[in-house]
Amino acid sequence: MIWTENDAKALWCPMTRVGDFNLGGTANRPDGSVNCLASGCMMWRKSGQIGLGPNGEKRDRDMDGRTRWLDTGYCGLAGKPDRSS
Repeated sequence: MIWTENDAKALWCPMTRVGDFNLGGTANRPDGSVNCLASGCMMWRKSGQIGLGPNGEKRDRDMDGRTRWLDTGYCGLAGKPDRSS
């Protein structure tokens, strides 16, 4: 799926491992707090931008100078996502 960077940062990252000494090794998200780094990760792939108007509506162009542009992207771990998602 294509995500904005802020939305991606709220998702769990399946590649992150942390030491879990109680189990004698490593575990992924033993406490549920290991999230995506988005553009801070080597697997992040930028796909474009999305425009948001002052009321949060999606825009494809800036009609009144008030559109906020957010970068979008996806985790490249599983390849390029289907554009319909």
